[in-house]
This record gives sequence, structure tokens and C-alpha cells, in this order.
Amino acid sequence: MSKMKGILITILVLAACVCALIFIERIDSRQKNLTDTYFMYATVDGHRIQVHEQDGSYYLFLPGYVSEKDIKLSAEAQKHDIKIMKSANIATVYITTNSGNLDRVLADKDYKESGKITVVDENGIQDNSLGLDYIKGRGNYSWNTWDKKPFKIKLSKNASILGMGSGKDYALIANASDASLIRNDVARKLEMAVGIPYAATGRFADLYINGDYMGNYYMCASIEVGEDRINITDIEEAQSKVFSRLNQEAFEVYETRKMKGWKLPEVISDISGGYLVEREFVDRYNLEYDEFNNGFITDNDEHFIVLSPKYCTAAEISYITQFFNEAEKEIMGSEPYGRYIDLESFAKRYMVEELLKNYDGGVSSAFYYKDSDSVDDKLFAGPGWDYDMCLGNYLDWMEFADEDATGITELYLSEHNSIYYKNMLKHEEFNALVHEYYSDYALDYMNELVESGIDEYRDRLSASAEMDSIRWTDMYKEWGYTTGDGICYEELKEFIKERVTFLNGEWLK
Repeated sequence: MSKMKGILITILVLAACVCALIFIERIDSRQKNLTDTYFMYATVDGHRIQVHEQDGSYYLFLPGYVSEKDIKLSAEAQKHDIKIMKSANIATVYITTNSGNLDRVLADKDYKESGKITVVDENGIQDNSLGLDYIKGRGNYSWNTWDKKPFKIKLSKNASILGMGSGKDYALIANASDASLIRNDVARKLEMAVGIPYAATGRFADLYINGDYMGNYYMCASIEVGEDRINITDIEEAQSKVFSRLNQEAFEVYETRKMKGWKLPEVISDISGGYLVEREFVDRYNLEYDEFNNGFITDNDEHFIVLSPKYCTAAEISYITQFFNEAEKEIMGSEPYGRYIDLESFAKRYMVEELLKNYDGGVSSAFYYKDSDSVDDKLFAGPGWDYDMCLGNYLDWMEFADEDATGITELYLSEHNSIYYKNMLKHEEFNALVHEYYSDYALDYMNELVESGIDEYRDRLSASAEMDSIRWTDMYKEWGYTTGDGICYEELKEFIKERVTFLNGEWLK
């Protein structure tokens, strides 16, 4: 028996040794599989920034406000030849997730992870440092198509980042499809020049997440109801005093064939406003419908998602649906203008989209709002959002891809177009306003872009664009362009010149 016991002990010891060797081998394998730059980083202003390897070379991408003498390289980084590149002239955004990585966010656009954000302006002055409720993916085509991903962030409390007005929701736009990086900002500044209500610009920033340099991003405030955003009556705030005390998991949906809201108490006496809605084409509407649970389809088959209030009661969703149906009668020409729609905001919205020849114009991310009747009883066309595919920058499958800078689109050439502006252009009153806003506000801005504005953008962003182009070299090679290339700026200037020349002939007769 003792001999057998000895054999068993020997077997167990050998088995333990084998397991230990396997475990050690796996640990060693994991260490070998770590990227060469895992232990290569610099400590910069209290933040760790990882060294980036590209095609056998090592790069350290520094924020513009940091001096090379102020960085501290890790021991492993000191053993290698590292090319230090430094941005300039733009802000810096540091985000740290609670998990310390971005894997789950990148794997699932809807996954939310909390963390912390620190923002430093272009002069090196800390602008904000606060908690993040979450960072998540955003966008649809842009998220699924390019490796350089766009993100949405929600702050833990209201704050004005880089002077963009107090709020919680911000977007980090990647501009991966725009080699110039500037079309979104160009368009937003045009909106402001024209006087579109609540138009606002964003800020260029170098983005670092968990120490990894993510590239040049365009940070902007999300379109939402708020004093510094779309400043209309906030039904949601009033409702939340009641709804927040209820079990939200037990909320039931109210739905008919053409509208969807919630079976909730009618706690607001004045349901005339405010409402913030987004026009979407049918496929996108169906995709996002379940997420928002607030939506309606008009008599003319236009599809809208209600962004605010978040929980539309049956009475509220019925009200805004009927209001849009009445507004459409004006738009379609059966009623005179002036009772339901704010003609000036619609004319400005159309003029900007047409001038830019924006692929998404009137199709997607098209925002409208209505305040309470006691403030203003009309429907307004709000600020735009997506402008990366405009001014000559189109993908092969897009309707504008093979066209030059001429032509009047009427925002009706897209497969998923809106009927609104095509019909409004039949009215001389609307056309006269479009031509007036173009002549009085837009023309000088566009000419200034050609004369000096585009070159100023190029000079300002050149250092960051060069870092971005190396960070995303493989992606840009796949798509056949790179950020900061002088050719893209010259092509943009040429498109603007041709577009302005054409529209001068059409609108300044």
C-alpha cells in the first residue's frame, strides 16, 4: 500500500510540475505577444502617452502645449530610437476609461464605459477635468467603415468645454473621410455667418484615450435642448420630476401605425412645445426607432425621431405629429406660408446645404424644433450636423460622386431625399430669401475661404494632421488619401471657386 501511495505522490508531483511549466510557458508567451511598445511610453504633464509603432519605426505623438524637455521616457523607451512629433495650435483631450482600455467600446458601438476626461486648450491651460458618465461609439456609416472611429461622450455634470456652452453631451468626430479635416468646421462657420438659429462651431483637438494617440478630432456639442444648446421650453425637464420617481423598466410603449410614444401620465398642461426632432430616411429610422421609442411618420411619408422630450406621452406624440402634418400643407403649397413654418430658417437651411452640395442635406441628421406656443408657435429648421461629404468630397456610390461643382440639387437627388425643399423652391418668396441670404451673408465667407481661409486652416492644422496621417497610415493607404496633403486643400479651393461661380449665375441674376 505504501509503495502504491508513493507512486501516486510521484505522479501528482510530476503532474504539478507539468502544469507549472505550461503555466509559465503561457505567461512567457503572453509577454512575447505584447506589442513592442507596451513598456514604451512617456509621462507627459501627468499623463502616460504610449509610443506608436508603424512600419518598424517608433513614434511619440506629443500635444502642442508640451515641451520635449518636460517629458519623461520609460526605461524601455530610452533603449530605442524614437521619432518625437509635436502638434501645435489646437486643444488636447485626454480620456481614461475605468477599465484602462477601449476594447469593449470598439467591439460594440452601443457599449458605454465610464471614466474621466481632461481638456487642455491650445495655450496649455487646463479647461476642464471631470468625470465621464460614459464614452461610446457614434455614427452609423462612419462607425462601420473607417478604423478611425467617432465617439460620443456624456459628462457627469453640465460643463462648457472649450467655450462651447454648458451641457453634458459632446461628440468627437473623426473626419476620417475628409482628407482636409476641415469641412465640418467650414460648414458650421458658414451656418453662423448666415445666422442659422443655434448654429455653433466645434474645436479641433488631439485625442488621447488611455494613453493611445487617436488622431486629430473635431469636438463639438451635441444637438440637444438646453440653455446653451437649442434653447426652447424643456418638456423633458418638467416631466422628469414625475417620471424619475416611476419604475422606468415598467414603462409601456404607446404605438399606432404612424407614431410611437409612451403610456405615461399626462403631467404637462401645455404640450405645444418644445420638441426637438430629427428627420431620417426610412432604413435609418427603422434602425433607430426601437432605441428612441419616440417617432412618427407624416401624411407625406416623412420620418422623424423625437429627441426631446425623451418620453413622449400619447398626447404629446399625437400633438407633434399633427403639427407636422399641418406644417407640411404649407410646405407642399396647399396653404400660404407663415402660419406653421418659420420661412427664414428653412431658407437659410436650404441655402447652406445647396451651396455646400451636401450629400446628407435634407436626408439624414436634419434637425427641426418647435417651442411652446407661448414663446413661438412656428416650426424652425435647426442647425446641421454631418458635413464631411460635401464640397466635392464624395464616395464612389454617392449620387454626387461623378458630378462637378455645378448643378442645383434641390436636396432631392439623393435616394433617400426629403420632399420639403423641392416643393418650397416652387415659391418665389422662398427663392428670394435663399438668394438674399447667399448674396448678403454667404458669398463673402466663401470668397474669403478661397483667398486665405483654406490656407489658414492648412497652416494651423499641419502639425496635427501629419501626426494623424502616420497614426492612421494603413487606413489612409486603403482609401487612397492622407490627411494634410496639400492637394486636398487645393482641390477644395477649386471646388468652392467653381461652385460660387455657378451659383452666382443662378442666384444673382
